[in-house]
Amino acid sequence: MGNLAFLLVDKTREFVEACYERGDLDAALSCLDPVRATCYGYASELHAFDTDAVARLLGASCAFARRIGSRIVSHECHLAYRNETCTVVLSSLRTRATKGDAEGEPSDDEYERRLTFVYAPVGDDWLIVHMHSSAPHAPDDPFASRRMTARDVGAVDLDAVLSQAKVERERYEIVSELSDDVIYEYDVGRDTLYLFSTRFGKSPDIRRNKLVIEHCLDTIGLDGFVHPDDRVRYAADARKLSQAQPERGDGRDDYVHVYRLRPMFFFGRESEQDVFVHQRVMGRRIYDARGRVVKYVGKIVDVSEEYELLEQSSTDALTRAYNRSYLQGRLREYCASKQPDVSYACLLADVDYFKSVNDKFGHLVGDNLLTAFVDTARTLFRTSDIVARLGGDEFMVFMRDVYDPRVAMERSEALIDAFRTMAADRGFPRDVSLSVGVVVESEPHPFSELYRRADIALYRAKAEGKNRAVPYLEGMAYPEGGALAKPLPPLGD
Repeated sequence: MGNLAFLLVDKTREFVEACYERGDLDAALSCLDPVRATCYGYASELHAFDTDAVARLLGASCAFARRIGSRIVSHECHLAYRNETCTVVLSSLRTRATKGDAEGEPSDDEYERRLTFVYAPVGDDWLIVHMHSSAPHAPDDPFASRRMTARDVGAVDLDAVLSQAKVERERYEIVSELSDDVIYEYDVGRDTLYLFSTRFGKSPDIRRNKLVIEHCLDTIGLDGFVHPDDRVRYAADARKLSQAQPERGDGRDDYVHVYRLRPMFFFGRESEQDVFVHQRVMGRRIYDARGRVVKYVGKIVDVSEEYELLEQSSTDALTRAYNRSYLQGRLREYCASKQPDVSYACLLADVDYFKSVNDKFGHLVGDNLLTAFVDTARTLFRTSDIVARLGGDEFMVFMRDVYDPRVAMERSEALIDAFRTMAADRGFPRDVSLSVGVVVESEPHPFSELYRRADIALYRAKAEGKNRAVPYLEGMAYPEGGALAKPLPPLGD
């Protein structure tokens, strides 16, 4: 159930938008269990206990939404109860009619609904098996069907859940209307996360969203929320934040972190399972009298455009590999914070006979070969490893956290083999190959020293016949009186 929150919030959003805004019956029905779905009080006091009746009720709701030009003004989604067999989601919805009457007069009529959805696992998915709808001003007891549903699915504490669902965070809703950011509050004791956001479009398309997730630690898992390469750092930061104590005389303190997170579901971006964007998480911890963290309050800012511009300035225009400046910066950062029991590796790669390719086939073919090298390297190394172009046909791969030096040699040899296969498949000359100098270090070193050692090993690989990887060993040096295979690029640390 690690990422159940994403699935249910997305499905609830899809159902609500399909039924109450787009009037798309097929999309609404796709969220329901086609065999077991039932509904109660969906239109006045109507109820439906078979698939055809449910479809008729939803069809009427969709037709009404289309007729009045319904637009969602606000939507609160509350993941209120869950176990292995069911999950209860509460929705509070306000919509506005945008189409005029017969005389063409504009309408500002608003409609409110309170929705309860019971989800159950169906195959590999979770689908709606029961839903209840009521208007807040309805004369009958709006909780009757909810209690019946709770009894049927075993959610015996739903009454308590419903009372908790009434807790308002009006101050955060006001703040969220002043920006496009997502405002959040995490209540440690209740393990409940509140998210607020306002999205502005063409009037009257102003949508206020609120999301409440109970059992947050169990419901939102890192495997679906945080980019794989940021999860270790995210978990370490979370541990640090939970253990830190406030400064003397102050009951709160601040933090700012940037992670690649799944787009903020429910708040203006479509949720795609394998897409992550840079988000800046800013907040303040609030402590009780004993110095224990009781709340985290802050905002989440989408900084993806900022990082896209940064990446453009950090990459080589031809191959889209990182440039030397970026590589040096990441090496400095890594060496400054590296754990003493872990090593790292720098693989200096040079294309053999590259000049002959340019001379014989032209620079356009040579450029294609360099781009193909980068594409090949990225398929063989981790996304946390950095593939950088230093200049010409020379590249360096920086491997973080290498626990066994043999891994660096194995990856180098795999890169050489993959490069030769790629070159042959694309019709490049048969003598086109790759030479690699490999440096594995456990101690921090400046870039200039790492390059020197890797270049010595690369020189040895060239001298031994090319198309091979050679590790740098302590005491290695350039041949006495020998010349380098190519001039050193400008080096800085």
